[in-house]
Amino acid sequence: MKVTKLLKLTLVFLSLIGCSTEKSPSQIYEEYNSRVTDGVSYEEEKAYYTKQKQQEVESKLPQYMKQMNKSRDDVIELYLNLSREVAKCKEITLDSEVIEGDTALLEYSQKDVCGNKSATTEKQKVRMKNEGGWKIDEVEISL
Repeated sequence: MKVTKLLKLTLVFLSLIGCSTEKSPSQIYEEYNSRVTDGVSYEEEKAYYTKQKQQEVESKLPQYMKQMNKSRDDVIELYLNLSREVAKCKEITLDSEVIEGDTALLEYSQKDVCGNKSATTEKQKVRMKNEGGWKIDEVEISL
């Protein structure tokens, strides 16, 4: 009797595990956007990027340090503050999400909520790659 109950509980548990679903690319991007708005560390933000995007960002830091005559930490702080302020002023709405294999293309409409009126519709195009979970590979914002 105990073996039967244990077996039933095991089967129920396994079926529940099988039902868990991976977050969609748009869910990940919107989570990222929300985290940036709330304030996120550089390492936390980088965790949302593909390996290639992380390398790209890291490779540009020395150039920005030299141009701004600032330390690495100062450049990162400026970048995080700018990202947070821009994200706070943009309300995004998903227009489309197309997944082909390990690549997803997202398109968002964005509305300025800080009073900066734009004459045209603003758009965000986001390319994501599945690297053991969806990661941001490229973001293009048209204003």
